[in-house]
Amino acid sequence: MTFVLTNNFILSKVLAAYETPFTPLVKDKVYDYAIVLGGASGYDSFSRTLQLNASAERLVEPVALWRKGIVKKLLISGGSANVFPPYIKDAIYVRKFWLDMGVPDSCILIETESRNTIENAKFSKQLIEKKGEYKNVLLITSALHMPRSKYIFNKAGVEVDIYPVDFLVSRVQYRTFNIINFLIPKSAAIVGWENLIHEWVGMLAAR
Repeated sequence: MTFVLTNNFILSKVLAAYETPFTPLVKDKVYDYAIVLGGASGYDSFSRTLQLNASAERLVEPVALWRKGIVKKLLISGGSANVFPPYIKDAIYVRKFWLDMGVPDSCILIETESRNTIENAKFSKQLIEKKGEYKNVLLITSALHMPRSKYIFNKAGVEVDIYPVDFLVSRVQYRTFNIINFLIPKSAAIVGWENLIHEWVGMLAAR
């Protein structure tokens, strides 16, 4: 068990089989909304600023897509998953981050009540339906989180195109076998397994 859980080679093979690979966007297609799932940041009460984590691409890439005219509006979905206070709502601070990056307030929607991915889908759907008719929706989240997210959004009645980011596995055309990854244990691999098992359990709960 220790060998498996600390083995980068085995972990990378399982991750590659599960996480969503890069998915190119349809050429010239414009989206009414990009729904971005929270969890890529935290609020630092000392500096009173948003601190990005390893999933920062979730928050940066949507701005690039907006600047290119691929998406019209950005919706950040993320409340607080804390059982006890303080209830720091992710979406509120992401909105400020996007404003600082030059996205106008008229192009930002925030959903602050969701505590998990199922509620992300439920409350995001309610929010965009209140805004009127929409055609195309792009879902942006981490590649490892995308299989569960896409399933939940489709189940909630929101048909989405997907744009995975924050890839944990590097897919290259030519790769040589690295004996070091197979023989030498890495404690960081345990974190990878933790994230992977979290997604598996979440998918079972969603189903």
